[in-house]
Amino acid sequence: MGQSPHTKRIRESIEREMEAKGFSRRSLSSAAGLSESAVRDLLTKVDNPGIGTLLKVAEALQVPFETINGTDRVPLMGRVGAGGAIAYLPEEEEYSTVPRPPLAPGPLMALEVIGDSMLPKYEPGDTIYVRRDHDGVLPAYLGRYCAVHLADGGTYLKILAQGTEPDRYTLRSLNAADMSNVEVVWASPVRFVMPKP
Repeated sequence: MGQSPHTKRIRESIEREMEAKGFSRRSLSSAAGLSESAVRDLLTKVDNPGIGTLLKVAEALQVPFETINGTDRVPLMGRVGAGGAIAYLPEEEEYSTVPRPPLAPGPLMALEVIGDSMLPKYEPGDTIYVRRDHDGVLPAYLGRYCAVHLADGGTYLKILAQGTEPDRYTLRSLNAADMSNVEVVWASPVRFVMPKP
C-alpha cells in the first residue's frame, strides 16, 4: 500500500526543514523529546502520524504546525465536555484539522464542544481556538476564558481568576462549582470561536 499524498507532503516538509536547519533524524527526534527512532519511522514507516508527534516535530524545527502539515488548517486536539474538562484525542486516533480562523496567525489548537454543559457561553458543535505557545500564566489572562492545564494533569476550559493562596488560581464556570487554589502549569485564552455549522 502506497503512502497517501498527505503523508508524502508531511514527509517532504519535514525533510526540507531538517535539511535547512541541519538536523539528522536522530538529532531531530532528540530535540522533539521523542524516541531515538521516531523521526526515522515518521519519514519511512508511519502512514498516519499522530498529531502530538507532528506538533513536537514542528516545535523542534521552530516552524508553525501548518508548515509540517502542508495546509493552512489547525489541528483538532480534543473535546470540551462536562465541567469544562478537556479530553485530548488519543495519539493513535487519526487526527483531523479544522479551518484556520481569520486574522489568527501563530500556533493554534482547536477544541470541539460536546454536550450542553458549556451553555450559554458555548454550544455543542462550536470549535474553540486556543493559542498554545508558552508555559505559565500572564496577568492579562485573568478574568478570561482560558484553556488551563493543571499540575495534576487535568486540562479545563474555565474563567481564570487569582486564587487566595500565593501562586494559585481559581477556575470558574457558569455551570459548575469553582476549582479553588489550583496549581496551573499553563493557561492560554480563547482566541476565536467558530459557531457550529
